[in-house]
Amino acid sequence: MRFGIAARLGIVLALSGMLSAGVTAVQAQRASETLLVDSARTELLTSTRVLSRRITQVREDISRTLLALARHPAALAALDSDDPQAATQLATLFALPMEANRAYFQIRLIDAADNGLERVRIDRDDDTLVRVGGDALQEKGHYPYVFDTLALAPGEVYMSRVGINRERGSHAALGQPAVQLATPVVDAEGKPRGVIVGSVDLNGVFALLAADLPADFRLYLANSAGDFLIHPDPARTFGFDKGRRVRLQDEFPAVQAVIEGRAGESMIDSDAGEHAPTPLLAAFIAARAQLRTDEGAFILGLARPRATVLAELDPLRDIMLQIVIGMCLTGILLAAILARAITHPIEVLGAAVQNFSGNGQAPALPVERQDEIGALARRFAELRTQIGQQMAELEHRRSELEHLARHDALTGLPNRALFDDRMAVALAAARREQGRLALLFVDVDQFKPINDRLGHVVGDRVLEAVATRIRQCIRESDTAARIGGDEFVVLLPGIASAEDARRVADKIRAAIDRPFTIDGDELAVSVSMGLAHYPDDGADATTLARHADTAMYRDKAEGKARRHA
Repeated sequence: MRFGIAARLGIVLALSGMLSAGVTAVQAQRASETLLVDSARTELLTSTRVLSRRITQVREDISRTLLALARHPAALAALDSDDPQAATQLATLFALPMEANRAYFQIRLIDAADNGLERVRIDRDDDTLVRVGGDALQEKGHYPYVFDTLALAPGEVYMSRVGINRERGSHAALGQPAVQLATPVVDAEGKPRGVIVGSVDLNGVFALLAADLPADFRLYLANSAGDFLIHPDPARTFGFDKGRRVRLQDEFPAVQAVIEGRAGESMIDSDAGEHAPTPLLAAFIAARAQLRTDEGAFILGLARPRATVLAELDPLRDIMLQIVIGMCLTGILLAAILARAITHPIEVLGAAVQNFSGNGQAPALPVERQDEIGALARRFAELRTQIGQQMAELEHRRSELEHLARHDALTGLPNRALFDDRMAVALAAARREQGRLALLFVDVDQFKPINDRLGHVVGDRVLEAVATRIRQCIRESDTAARIGGDEFVVLLPGIASAEDARRVADKIRAAIDRPFTIDGDELAVSVSMGLAHYPDDGADATTLARHADTAMYRDKAEGKARRHA
């Protein structure tokens, strides 16, 4: 059957009418989507502001609690003497806010003297509160929340940077996101005698604050550099603590102005990058802490899936669907006529591209063609070459990043994560073979005065030299790691006796006792050491570490006594 001019014109007119109806429907939906999206953005920004005010209120409540504890006579009394009654009274006061508010991980009284020795300390351990005392009390003078707080005026509050708590023996706080708030304890003359420090559970605070948010809301928090502190995907948080950068501005480039301080807030419609499959509407604001802190501004944000917002347009979509179906039925006629002529050459190219492989045996592409298909084939060939080069470069960088993630950047020794893995393997082997192993803690004595007197560059050189000498004193099968600023740990698997481990420890101590030559000057360095043996001192890594740590502090105390004598 052949169509005449009338039939052809009828088809053209019918298509024109359908197209006009479809364009009108699309424009109506776009206008409705714009209004709905703008309303959702405003709602997100308002909710973010409210959440920011609630965070400020929580911080102010904790600050008022710490100020009240610092002004209580029991705080100064516990610092003025070793009166156990004053310390017990203060411990009771510490327990009251911790029982009322699960946001607290710890509350401590730290002396300005004795290298920041803890005087009174209450820790949260699961659902119970634990008072820590005796040899378990630690020196914290090298932490910023101690020495920076001591420089504050009475009544001021200091807030630390947000990070993963790595302080040994901190019970429930260990390995958890936390922030420390602190205020000085002063005497009648206004002289700082110590600090009251509260460690706050970051996840717990935000879980409580976000409990009233709708289920589809996503909560984000980043520090002033953009590093994620809270993210819907927990694996993206605290990347800087794992040797990598996972930043807000990389996921939401439009928030860069807020991070740089050029804008106080930003509303974003994120539909590119990783959000292309599920676009998000988001609002971010810069919340600045009104107290002494090195953290700067926090970037707080809320987001919702765009699809959830636009679900309210479903009735309109039903109408549009009917229009689209009519257009599709009409388009089928045109597609049947044009499909073969247009798609056949593309199918040829698609079959060649489908056979691409990564084993270097690339199938032939129709690059000899002089039409548009040939030009596209040549572009594919160039792209394949570029991808191969980029994959090789990415593999090289991945290897470098993997090494950095498991080794200390300064000394080259394994870091805590790699050491924990090797400790677990060594313990499993010792249990299986009924063997022995030893754990040796090494702490550089008086390292902070070296940093303060000679500078951090010299301090880093000292740490590198100490690491080198430790490495020289152990076997290839042993593991030496740096787990803190001036703290090292050595794993000695397969030892025959405790005396063998003691000889290794003596060898390390003798090596480090030899003067160090730093930039032509000799520098004397000493260390405190603590040994723990498997299975004599414990059957797991935590128990062994506790015994080794206790032995190290005992050695440090004995060393101080000898030096004072």
